Amino acid sequence: MKKEVLTGLVLFCATACPAFADGMKTFGTVEQIAAAENTFTVRGDDGHMYLFNINEMTEMEKNGKWFDEEVSLTDLNTGDRVQVEYFADNPDYLIVDEVEIFPPKTKKQMKNKKKK
Repeated sequence: MKKEVLTGLVLFCATACPAFADGMKTFGTVEQIAAAENTFTVRGDDGHMYLFNINEMTEMEKNGKWFDEEVSLTDLNTGDRVQVEYFADNPDYLIVDEVEIFPPKTKKQMKNKKKK
């Protein structure tokens, strides 16, 4: 029995782990939102533009002062700062696993960043 359980666990890990291997993460600013197509575009902090697609499995949270609040694509605004975890399996767009929305940078934060 122990041998069967161990074999099952090994097979599960061998098949489940590659699915998570393609997961990536980026930070950036929301540039465009197309709610009808379930997509949004982010200008990454690395300078690249990313086209993301959300689906029913996507988790979205808004980073509040005291707690994280569940949100949907309609709550996303251009200019919002986001951290996006995604999969690059589709050649046309990136599939979002999780989005965390942060308040837009203030002028003071932007000035402090330039000084560094």
